[in-house]
Amino acid sequence: MNMLSLQKIKYFISLSVVLMVSLAFLLSVNVHGYEKEAAPISNAQQVKFKARADDDFLLAADYYTGEKRSGGVIVLHNCKSDRSRYNVVANGLFQQGLHTLALDLRGYGGSVSPAFSREIIKQNATDIVGYQSEMALLTTYWQGDLMAAYQFLRSKVDKNQGIAIVTSGCSSAYGVALAEKILLNSIVMITPKMTYADKERYKNLIDIPSYFITSSHHADSYKTAQELFSWNGSKNSKMQIFKGGRYDYHLIAREQSLINDIAQWIDLNVSK
Repeated sequence: MNMLSLQKIKYFISLSVVLMVSLAFLLSVNVHGYEKEAAPISNAQQVKFKARADDDFLLAADYYTGEKRSGGVIVLHNCKSDRSRYNVVANGLFQQGLHTLALDLRGYGGSVSPAFSREIIKQNATDIVGYQSEMALLTTYWQGDLMAAYQFLRSKVDKNQGIAIVTSGCSSAYGVALAEKILLNSIVMITPKMTYADKERYKNLIDIPSYFITSSHHADSYKTAQELFSWNGSKNSKMQIFKGGRYDYHLIAREQSLINDIAQWIDLNVSK
């Protein structure tokens, strides 16, 4: 075999590797333009329910049936993914016996329609200002949608047991909005992304047990977590800081021990 033939073989091997890597990436990105978990967790039951009695819009979620005398928890995704990326978190909560509802916020994943779709907004936007304006309009529905999710989960959980919420990134502010309306037993904030007004709203809540998780190099969430943890007066609150700059599901995806810790901490604060 001559040198030219060897070079051709090496070229085709390299090309095959590139194509395989590219295919794997494409399979991990869904039609909505953001990363998505390839396989759902088998423990989940896919459910849909109305956002409001007078609204035909259906919210999509995965519901994990917990133990009879266990509390419940709502799991929210961040603004760059959908619920599929948080399957591993939801399943970890379920393994602790908690009733778990992993919700797609309106405009994401399965909670879409021609009138409410992040992808359609993205496709139709001609500039960043227009995109941000349309997204701001979309998110005005999230408070009501979260209340519908809470009511769905409340119907599954024993009335003597509590309900918590796990938020990530931008959804932290909507977790605070829900806590303003109903008494949540605890809240987990993974690399929280909050405005000054959002943080002030949190400070006006009662001292709800809160678990803050952030990275030392993710400057905004690190600062927010430290500020709110220092403000919070609950003896059950805690904070974990990890080295590096990972955020949202990237931070917890490879930290099974952290997921177990979140599940055990929530269980202590919601189950009676």
